Amino acid sequence: MNQPRVKRGLGPKSKMTKATYRKKALPHLLKDFGGHCAYCLDPSELRQPSQNHIDHFDCGLKERQRHQYFNLMLACAACNMCKHDKPVVNKFNREQRLLNCTKENEFPFHIKENEKGEWKSQTPAGFYHLRSIGLDEPCHTKKRFMRRQLAQSILTLYSTAVQYVAYNPREIHDAIMAQTKAILTELENLPPLVTDNGVVSVNDWLRARGVNFN
Repeated sequence: MNQPRVKRGLGPKSKMTKATYRKKALPHLLKDFGGHCAYCLDPSELRQPSQNHIDHFDCGLKERQRHQYFNLMLACAACNMCKHDKPVVNKFNREQRLLNCTKENEFPFHIKENEKGEWKSQTPAGFYHLRSIGLDEPCHTKKRFMRRQLAQSILTLYSTAVQYVAYNPREIHDAIMAQTKAILTELENLPPLVTDNGVVSVNDWLRARGVNFN
């Protein structure tokens, strides 16, 4: 069963309107989405606070339903503007639809990431989702590629330090580990990795490959 990637909370207790939904919903969305854009996965640390947008997932809903919490998604300005008012389902092809991460996991069934940081669609829904929001644009791909390269650099540095700990002076080993941790700190401010097992943080990706800083 395809479990939701994001567990949505109950949101604000009071009714939201066009005039109040941003103020009321934004703190709840930042918490539920962990600060990450629902679409490109960029963390809120990479954008100015005013660029934390609220996207109406189904722009076709009217009146009260449009502003109910279940229809609101945390989005960066770029993704919100690209998605704009695109329909949830392509009226010319019912298999093409937007993917709601609070109801399913986009990765890896619908979308996979290759070693170049490119997101590739695996289904018609994945194709429509990527194209509708511009998630296959170079601006996103370059960030994901850089994040993947930095993660690989950490893995190489760590493996070298562990392999030669018996031969290197302790201070050299410690220096390598300090450098590795510094790179990791920067990586945590980049989007998480997309793997065949879904979305994982760089820390978890490295831990699964035997990297342990404890």
